[in-house]
Amino acid sequence: MTTNGRSTSRFRRASDLMIVGALALLVGGAPAIAQTGDAETWDSVVLTLDQDALFLQSAFGQRVQEELIERREALAAENRRIEAELVAEEQSLTERRQQLPPSDFAALATAFDEKVQRIRSERDEKSRDLQAYLETERQTFLDHAGPILARLLQERGGRVLIDRQAILMSLEGVDITQEAIAEIDSELGDGTDISAPNTPAEVESTSEQ
Repeated sequence: MTTNGRSTSRFRRASDLMIVGALALLVGGAPAIAQTGDAETWDSVVLTLDQDALFLQSAFGQRVQEELIERREALAAENRRIEAELVAEEQSLTERRQQLPPSDFAALATAFDEKVQRIRSERDEKSRDLQAYLETERQTFLDHAGPILARLLQERGGRVLIDRQAILMSLEGVDITQEAIAEIDSELGDGTDISAPNTPAEVESTSEQ
């Protein structure tokens, strides 16, 4: 019985060593524990980042979101005002129908329909302009955040930075989202000085021309 127990124990230790060795081969010896005083820190060649949180929680992203909320509310109010004016104009045209020759009314009705279609197209364009502004600002943010992320990756001894949403499981300490946000906020602020050329106000004035 004792012999079998010792044999089983040796077999388990050998199996454990094989598993550890296999893991080391899979990650190329990446995970390593560095002892620093009483604390242990994990160094990994693969680090993760939440791209959405990086933008939305940064000072840059929050400024852009606030601007978009203001512009969308203003656009919605403007749409309601224009809609009310069109309803009143349509009602007036309907009331005049009995007083106008059929050909004259038909011409006025056609002109009104064309006006409605033109305004609807302009409204849709303004909505697209706001979405384009968001995408442009986000890309501007990522362009300027790139060098900062590369530096953090190098400082942490990492080789690869991937989106956290693509990860099924990870060890604590490999995600650098909050650290990256702090660094980006420190260097870029809210991004006013490096913002895309077309601000929401400029987009609006361009659409109205």
